[in-house]
Amino acid sequence: TVNNFTPGLISASQTICEGDTPAALTATAPAGDGAFTFQWQDSPDGATFTDIGGATTATYSPGALTADTWYRRMVTSTLNGVPCTEETNAIRITVNNFDPGSIGSDQTICENTAPAAITSVTPSGDGVFTYKWYSSADGVTFAVIPGAVSETYSPGLLSADTWYRREVTSTLNLKQCVETTNDVRITVNNFLPGSIGSDQTICEGVVPAALTSVTPTGDGAFTYQWKESSDGILFTNIAGATLETFAPPALTADTWYKREVTSTLNGTPCIEETNLVRITVINFAPGSISADQTICEGTAPAAFTSVAATGD
Repeated sequence: TVNNFTPGLISASQTICEGDTPAALTATAPAGDGAFTFQWQDSPDGATFTDIGGATTATYSPGALTADTWYRRMVTSTLNGVPCTEETNAIRITVNNFDPGSIGSDQTICENTAPAAITSVTPSGDGVFTYKWYSSADGVTFAVIPGAVSETYSPGLLSADTWYRREVTSTLNLKQCVETTNDVRITVNNFLPGSIGSDQTICEGVVPAALTSVTPTGDGAFTYQWKESSDGILFTNIAGATLETFAPPALTADTWYKREVTSTLNGTPCIEETNLVRITVINFAPGSISADQTICEGTAPAAFTSVAATGD
């Protein structure tokens, strides 16, 4: 007696994302002589197969996979106590393995400036890569940046801290798999330089009152540089004037003052300036009167003549 049978077929090859579970493997039933039993086998290379423990039913559901794996089913037909074994076709579960690369790195910038372009370590592995960039105001909730579909991204001007990440899609055998890079934070140094006050008018050669201060607020550590000007347009640094307040010396001409505030955050200095204060000096000449006279007792001297006062 010859045991004639066909082991049936299994299907179908699939492509899945790394770590996913493939669809259950289906099969056509064996046909022919004998009573059938089953043993499923797998292989990492399509050449060397080993039995899968407990996989002895007509169909099989693989678990999650991280690498390409081949499967086949061994069918044993037992007739008159004699077992005969044939194998089905082999099918391949292709796992799309890829590394999304990375983006870098964190930056600190001044308010309303543009950060440097965000650099990229290129993705590697299976498939064809496409990109989407996302931004977030809190590092938790991210939204797609319209039109940002290149490997790198250059943010525009920023006025608040912003986080970025890149989503990489790898397409292999029409199957799309998505992974996300690390996050990058652009820290924006937000601060107010405070103010100085207030305009004064003094007499020539007099020392004005010290210039008061509203203290700067916001990010960073603050340092100061006071500046002065004779016209309110061109300013020069005042040597040694690096405190929050400043007491000008005696003045003989109108002088403008402002304070430059530097906020340093994460090693990045940002500069803003306060309002201007003008010290107005009253410059004038009192003129003169003339002249000495000698008169007789009881007579009236000539009227005093005058050179008129000039100035402010």
